[in-house]
Amino acid sequence: MDKVGQGEEKACCRREARRLERRAAIVAVAQKHFSEQGYGGTSMSAIAAELGGSKSTLWTYFSSKEELFAAALDGWIQQFGFVREMEVNGDLRQTLRRYCIDFLKVMLSLPARTLFRLIIAETPRFPEVGRIFYEHGPLWRHKALAAYLEEQVLAGNLREMDSLHASAQLHHLCMQRLFMHVMWGLDPDISEENIAREIDAALDLFLHGFVARPTPEQ
Repeated sequence: MDKVGQGEEKACCRREARRLERRAAIVAVAQKHFSEQGYGGTSMSAIAAELGGSKSTLWTYFSSKEELFAAALDGWIQQFGFVREMEVNGDLRQTLRRYCIDFLKVMLSLPARTLFRLIIAETPRFPEVGRIFYEHGPLWRHKALAAYLEEQVLAGNLREMDSLHASAQLHHLCMQRLFMHVMWGLDPDISEENIAREIDAALDLFLHGFVARPTPEQ
């Protein structure tokens, strides 16, 4: 590549870096507005005003408030580790136990609880909020765990099931007591020991329903 071509490539890289930096700044301001004002109370005009640019410039990055909310949500999800790879290490129960403990710890974190409250509060008036959250967070988790459950069915460790449905059931079992008690302001014990006990109880129930059992000899 000649010097002219190299110069053009560097200039292109600088422009892309500035664009990404600007986009990140927009998302950060949007996160603040969504957190403080809610989805309904947040406007693209207010975000543009705080950024110091024109509303038309904001539209070049995000074509709608819904799209901007999705980007803000992605940032939150990555920030508190809601979406992460499934770590398969050990037998079925060990793998599920480690995964579920990690999941419950994430859900009990302050950022996750704040986001959950925002979604619950805004969805009745703005159904797109719940849909965006589900597609960008819980559904990803459900599919990742469902893939592992399918592998365990094929290995003969679990009985035949609707793996996506079973994955959602296990996630809900993990959240049904400690997480909901925190959301209700009941101040439960959320120590690591109690989280582990909660998950052990959830797994006892889940595996009792789905673990494969030998077929009785005829």
